[in-house]
Amino acid sequence: AEAEANVQLRDAFLNSTAHELRTPVTSVLGYAQLLQRRFERGEFTADRVEKPVYAIVVQAQRLDRLTTALLDITRLEHGKLVLERAPIDLRQSIVRVVQELELLTEDHTIVLDLPESQLVVNGDELRFEQAMYNLVQNAMKYSPQGGTITVAARAVGGQAVMTVADQGVGIPATDLPHVFDRFYRAANIPQATISGLGLGLYLVKEFISMHGGTVDATSVVGKGTTFRITIPLMEQEALNAAAS
Repeated sequence: AEAEANVQLRDAFLNSTAHELRTPVTSVLGYAQLLQRRFERGEFTADRVEKPVYAIVVQAQRLDRLTTALLDITRLEHGKLVLERAPIDLRQSIVRVVQELELLTEDHTIVLDLPESQLVVNGDELRFEQAMYNLVQNAMKYSPQGGTITVAARAVGGQAVMTVADQGVGIPATDLPHVFDRFYRAANIPQATISGLGLGLYLVKEFISMHGGTVDATSVVGKGTTFRITIPLMEQEALNAAAS
């Protein structure tokens, strides 16, 4: 029975992975073919190629994030993932993530609420941005058309506290304790219409834990979900040493 369950889990994972990869690959291929046709017709002018080239770059970035995430899962499973730490201002990372995701949606409004002062942590920029990307992308995926997603950050008692709040379907109370489990998806999610590997939140928890931080979620079904990340800020002495 256990072997059969493992086979089913593997098949479900492969099916979901193929689906997740197919979307950006199809987009990249379609726009590349459009560029090819315009080139063959002598229509290769700046105004005719700007949008396709832009779309190819965005979808290629999406593919890069997905493949990096899959590789990181393997590294985590074998205890070989090592953070590449350096002082990073979390505000800049959050802005980059939001700007990238805004290019993938016309259905949602993403509101940023960031402080004027820096939020510097000793962290791995790539993995932190992947964690934020997963949370904001999740909010987009499970929010209704026209919904607002609020991404906020504050310094609270030596900690950087970040939240991602949506107006989506919400998570049932029985599912909340498990949302960070590998391959877990809430029971109220229509699997056929909303794709996912069940790995995004698992990676969020692992990456944030490796930064000495925590992540949790609160939710009301039918009204939305808020995820909160807390990471220790760098102390002033450490900042001065890093700058010297």
